Amino acid sequence: MSRKRDKPYNSSRHVPAYAAKRHRPHPPAPEEEVVDKPIAKPPPPPALVVMGLAPDCSVLDLKSRFEIYGSISRIRIDRDGVGCIAFRSKDSAEAAVAASLDPSFGITVQSQKVPAF
Repeated sequence: MSRKRDKPYNSSRHVPAYAAKRHRPHPPAPEEEVVDKPIAKPPPPPALVVMGLAPDCSVLDLKSRFEIYGSISRIRIDRDGVGCIAFRSKDSAEAAVAASLDPSFGITVQSQKVPAF
């Protein structure tokens, strides 16, 4: 009786095939039918477009310049020298635009003033 097959079945563990199976009880039906409405997508994060970037400008350069205005969710730079910075809040994006339009300060990346829209 060293192998499992040689051991006799325990009668409490062996259930005949014809025995009824237990099922979970069904939850009670709701009184009013709830209609699933489509959930509206959240609006995209406010984005800021920076044009006229140098060809060797990196994502870290943009991040270091624009993260002082608020938290950034994404930064992308195209080959054409156009950067897209997505802020987490609208107030942060508006603060960055206001800073870029300030004639006395502006925003510079690699010592070049960049327009932000």
